[in-house]
Amino acid sequence: MLCLVSLILKPLMAQVDSNFIEPIVLVGANNDINSIAVSPAKIKRQAAAGWNNEVLIYMADSPYNLVQKLTNHSAPINCISYNLQGNLFASGGTDMNLFVYDSLFRLISFQQDANKRHATAIHTITFDKAGKYIFSGDKEGKLIIWDIANKKPIKMYETGSTINSIVKSPSPANLFVANSDKQIKLLALVSGKTLRTLDGHTDMVSALAISANGQYLISGANDRTARIWDLKNWKQMHVLQAESWKVTAVNFTDDSKYCVTGANDGTVKVWEVASGNMLYTHKMPDLYIKDIAFTKDNAQILIGPKLKEGNKYGARLIPSGIKPLKLKEIPTKNKMQFALDSIMEVRTLNRQDSIKFKSLLNPQNLPQTNQPQNKAAKSLDKPTIYKTPMKSEK
Repeated sequence: MLCLVSLILKPLMAQVDSNFIEPIVLVGANNDINSIAVSPAKIKRQAAAGWNNEVLIYMADSPYNLVQKLTNHSAPINCISYNLQGNLFASGGTDMNLFVYDSLFRLISFQQDANKRHATAIHTITFDKAGKYIFSGDKEGKLIIWDIANKKPIKMYETGSTINSIVKSPSPANLFVANSDKQIKLLALVSGKTLRTLDGHTDMVSALAISANGQYLISGANDRTARIWDLKNWKQMHVLQAESWKVTAVNFTDDSKYCVTGANDGTVKVWEVASGNMLYTHKMPDLYIKDIAFTKDNAQILIGPKLKEGNKYGARLIPSGIKPLKLKEIPTKNKMQFALDSIMEVRTLNRQDSIKFKSLLNPQNLPQTNQPQNKAAKSLDKPTIYKTPMKSEK
């Protein structure tokens, strides 16, 4: 009898205990966080941005030191993103500005065109797989495609209502868009026409994410559900019952096996994609979750929170409740890398340092994918000698 009771209580105790784990709070924020981003594994960075008008860049490994601040925005920042290669970073804000940075966080200045720019708050941004274009959507429903190599906007569409979220489809010619309605639209980038709609949600869709393998799309909505869609047959696979008023954030692991939902009541839930089963839950009732992502080893979840009470601002890290991945692709640091990291902890690099460590600082040495990339896009980060590279901050 005792054994039977132990078997029943064990999973219940694990569920309760998960709710009492104290999150790790990343330092440096003095207001609510709207958006977070995790870099490719080899870059080892994670970022948060929000109402303090700054992008805060952290080390992705403990002790999660703050290493960079980007201060170009003059109003709250609503969305941030790394490209797939990790050599570009972008942010969009309530000040109607889109800023794109190279691998050393130098601002890439885009041509200003009064007829092709946002006239209201930018809500969402995403890169294409090759890092050649960036897409941005705003409060009034305007979608703009930006050519990074030529540093200018090249197309603009009016989608009709507020754009809450956009993600690239597996096809480079299309984009998924969630406006302030119940449908998810597949938009053709050449014509701006809607090719297909995904129907099922009964209230506004607020968040989208696509799996790394391109097979699944997850959507979160105000109807208390998240839904997983199979993009091979365009059918709904699972309806995930979040049991909260709004699902405000969604994402996948890099191996496409698991997904996560975040809600306005502070509830985080991890799900198995294949079965739709919930594996783990964590509650933080003092938070409204604005954005969410897994770390690259699947071990933790990075959360962008709006506080309901108190003033303990900053992105949160909590355990994911799933088995961590072994990131074999991350090489052990050599002596030169250790020397460079030690110098950057205490001072800004000078010209002599840049010459000595140019093999490490050259953005061409950053991780690349097999995706094609044109010469113009690669040339953005071509210089190899820098007088004042990234400044470290404690």
